[in-house]
Amino acid sequence: MKRILLSLFLLLAVASCAPSGQNASKNPDVVVSIPPYVFLVQEIAGDTLTVASALGEFFDPHNGEVKPSQMKMVQNATLFIGVGESYEQKLVNAILSSANKVKILEMDQRVPLLAMSQDTRFVDPCSSLKYPKVETKDLHFWLSPSHLVLQVNVLVEALSELKPEYKTFYEDNGKVLIEQIQALNDLLKQQLRPYEGKAIMISHAALGYFCHDYHLTQIAIECEGKSPLPKDVEKTLALAKKEEVICAFTAPQFDNKGAELIAKDLGVPIYSFNPLAEDILTTLETLGNAIAR
Repeated sequence: MKRILLSLFLLLAVASCAPSGQNASKNPDVVVSIPPYVFLVQEIAGDTLTVASALGEFFDPHNGEVKPSQMKMVQNATLFIGVGESYEQKLVNAILSSANKVKILEMDQRVPLLAMSQDTRFVDPCSSLKYPKVETKDLHFWLSPSHLVLQVNVLVEALSELKPEYKTFYEDNGKVLIEQIQALNDLLKQQLRPYEGKAIMISHAALGYFCHDYHLTQIAIECEGKSPLPKDVEKTLALAKKEEVICAFTAPQFDNKGAELIAKDLGVPIYSFNPLAEDILTTLETLGNAIAR
């Protein structure tokens, strides 16, 4: 009995001496909208601050619901970083209704955006929706090395304002991260140059910036999270047969049946990738390897 009590005492003593940064209940300093920005912030800030994503890697950004716990998390942060998706309005409203002064960084306001019509072939785009495609901006700008470089600089600036004492540290880490991104960009350019002008097919139009960077055509099977209608699948198949489609990509957050059916009909390989995976550099490298396989 004495041994048990002694063990419990030692465990409590160790727990009480743990650094505050290791406290799982501690509110994160920075909350980001999606997981890839956790990676970017951590690479820049190291352990000088804590960061968490409001949404998980398998959240459907077009049809998913934001939970009260996620709204509470952003209310208790010091900085919120968003990408402009519609679900973020609930998070922003939660911040504005809070007594805490949470800074908001809208990344979509800090980088040049492409229109969906500039980077994607839909055939009969969004036939089940009622808005003009030319007015729809593509918000998947984290899936582009060239846009990542711009965003690293924005993040360094924002984090330096948050913790000025680490400004030089953040700038140095930002430079290292940019070098890694540029090296990956050079590799992808070399890897994908033989495929310029060819097409990839995808269940959700997430690779517009990636295709724009490397002169590929993205053929999307759905738009804004909406599953394709049968006539959309037929028209997309007709277009795909005229294009030189290399491969097809599916994503775990979305309905992939249309992409799988068309890819099977075309006889092209199908790869799964997660646009919301935290390690964005590995995601981009994996995409390049799949296309060039």
